[in-house]
Amino acid sequence: MTLLSSQAPRLNQKGLARSQPSMPAGSASLRDDKTRLAVILPRHRLWEWHRQLILHLVKRYDVAVFLDDRASPYRRAERLWLKLEQLAFPGGALAKPIAPEDSWRPVSEFNDIFGRIVINLSERSDSYAEAIELRYDGVLDSDALIERLLSQSSPKLSAHCTGTNGTLAASRLAIEDKFSIGRGLQAAFSRSISLIDRALCPTTGQSAGDGNATATPVGGNLARFVPRMIAHKVSSLVMKPFRWRQHWQVALRDGAGAFKVVEDDGARFYADPFLHRANGRTFLFVEEYPYADRRGLISAAEVVGDRLLAAPVPVLKRPYHLSYPLVFEHDGEFYMIPETGENRSVELYRAIEYPWKWELSAVLMQGAVFSDATILFHDGLWWLFMTADWFGASTQDELSIFYSETLQGDWKPHLTNPVKSDSRSSRPAGRIVQQGGRLFRPAQDCDRTYGAGIVWFEITMLTKTCFSEREMTAWDGQAELSMDGLHSFDQLGSLQAIDFNCSVARGVMRKNVSTIAPRRGGKLERSFSRASHCLQIDQV
Repeated sequence: MTLLSSQAPRLNQKGLARSQPSMPAGSASLRDDKTRLAVILPRHRLWEWHRQLILHLVKRYDVAVFLDDRASPYRRAERLWLKLEQLAFPGGALAKPIAPEDSWRPVSEFNDIFGRIVINLSERSDSYAEAIELRYDGVLDSDALIERLLSQSSPKLSAHCTGTNGTLAASRLAIEDKFSIGRGLQAAFSRSISLIDRALCPTTGQSAGDGNATATPVGGNLARFVPRMIAHKVSSLVMKPFRWRQHWQVALRDGAGAFKVVEDDGARFYADPFLHRANGRTFLFVEEYPYADRRGLISAAEVVGDRLLAAPVPVLKRPYHLSYPLVFEHDGEFYMIPETGENRSVELYRAIEYPWKWELSAVLMQGAVFSDATILFHDGLWWLFMTADWFGASTQDELSIFYSETLQGDWKPHLTNPVKSDSRSSRPAGRIVQQGGRLFRPAQDCDRTYGAGIVWFEITMLTKTCFSEREMTAWDGQAELSMDGLHSFDQLGSLQAIDFNCSVARGVMRKNVSTIAPRRGGKLERSFSRASHCLQIDQV
């Protein structure tokens, strides 16, 4: 068992620091405790995340805090709207305005004696020889962040060194609730703490895409955002009695042609399909989510051709949510690593009566909400790819890798964790494929919404210190299949499995649909064919 514990504070559901720390998605060494660090904050734009950042930094540094007056308060309409949101839709503690602490000094008192390292969060440029600054879509002013959230777009945050103008860390955020500015700020501020933490101990290899993205805070988006948000809330309220809640469905096909939908009774959904063959028989493993229980479990069914012999039956149930049942074989034993993020762990199960009964074999990691852990054996090492809620941030936009010499051994973080911080292609979307000495990784596109599509990458470098990948193709079934989500894929020979999600109206229409077919010669079918040409699954 590996208990992750190091320098980064865990945040509780409100976004405040927990007393028990846990490792961030990195393995950087700590600096000397006596290192002096100066933090310059904007007096008129103070948030709780600033205080939490200071509480985190004082554990490792001698910190002095200064207040800069140059950044004016946010526009009155924005401040009023944020207050109204906090009353109606609480968005987390990090996005609450605060008053300055008594110990924080005017910036006029700052000089070099207070800080060998300077973190300039004043949102205004300065003449410090080398300072760490945060930028919001390329600019210092956090108005750019608010405007981006008001336009319901995914912002990009980055930490820079002013002396070299180099990017030390960057992230394209997944905004899970695009109709709440407060919740969007909560996500951005959680990631801001992580970025500054990484900037103090930078590594190479992190990718956020669109490195030259810029924005200018121009205002005006609030007037467009408010009517959209009100319409969304009213529509949600009216449609609530008729809505399918995240009604995912699984579909199979053997070779080219249409996918056959796995039927459900409407009281549950199936998602996260994984295929596995043993003793000449093929089985489908899925997350089963009964709406009445509001908690997922793992079910399985035998597959013949592209159809199930019977409805999936439960094979693993725990007192916490289970999903993403990746099944594999090792040393003559069958194992499963389901997602157990609600238990803040990564758990390994062994089959005692394959495929119908499983027992807990080991807890591989603890200390965070780990999502979609995907295992791979490559070059004599075991690798785990996953996302995690470091600093209370989203699990949809940062990829971390861990490795071990043995399956149940000591799992260590990759040197450059998180190896990717990009809502469009970080979260795993299924088994990593090994074919002809090449590695192919499916990833979820969570930029527009959770699990909106799948992007395929070829991993071009995977060592303890380096990771790189290149994009091959993308699958987005929205246009051709009227899907709202496509977020998991597995293949076993010519047999393919996907899952998909539909909106309220489309979900009702699809209730009795038995097949879905990509348009012949269309973009989706071409991208399926392009990826499938490479994908002959070798079990790990």
